[in-house]
Amino acid sequence: MPTLRELQAAFARGVLDPAGGGTLAGRIVAGGLDPGRRLAVYRDNVLVSLHRLLEGTFPATQRHLGPERFAELALAFVRAEPPDRPQLLAYGAGFPAFLARAGAEPPAADLARLEWAREEACHAADAPPLDPASLAAIPAERYPELRFVPHPSLRLVRSAGPVFSLWQALTADAAPPPDAGPEQALVVRPDVTVATRAIAAADLLLVQALVDGLPLAEAAEQAQAAYPAFDLQGALAQHLTGGTFTAWR
Repeated sequence: MPTLRELQAAFARGVLDPAGGGTLAGRIVAGGLDPGRRLAVYRDNVLVSLHRLLEGTFPATQRHLGPERFAELALAFVRAEPPDRPQLLAYGAGFPAFLARAGAEPPAADLARLEWAREEACHAADAPPLDPASLAAIPAERYPELRFVPHPSLRLVRSAGPVFSLWQALTADAAPPPDAGPEQALVVRPDVTVATRAIAAADLLLVQALVDGLPLAEAAEQAQAAYPAFDLQGALAQHLTGGTFTAWR
């Protein structure tokens, strides 16, 4: 007689893989319906539900790949990486990496990373954005020592392709943009709305250094060393008013 744990494992295999429910079917009460058919109905409900969940989380990725290709990859992902916790909002974190491993058409994996960053930002902890006026009391000579606390919803996305422009076009049902080369995106939710914007490579270096805890002087030095023409003041002004940070010290 199998243990409960063994039955549960067999049921999970049977739901995710039609070939995995052979031994399980013999332990299912028919109840007027063939045991194999009963299991198939449950399997269809689970797979369809998770497929639709991924469609809702990655709509731009689905448009980019096309419904059939997306459905093929989504089903493969569900079978390879089923939910591991009873919280559907957390499901899909591994989908971008799965697309990269599966050889999905570029930049599908980066597009999915951007959409997952938006999903994470949506459900991140609330926090008031930094009030730029609070910096007025700091003597100018102390500015280089400033360290900024990132907003809990802040996410940064790098891509070798035009990930932001493509996401923007797909979201607006517009024509795909010409390939303008690598793009970076910043995602943050300083209030009730998730904001997504393209940022320069130097800007991303700056923000990443600040997120890593470096003081402003060192973060700025890194960004300007890599990109001498970087507009540090303009970038800082946008971050201080756009909710990228929540506090300073």
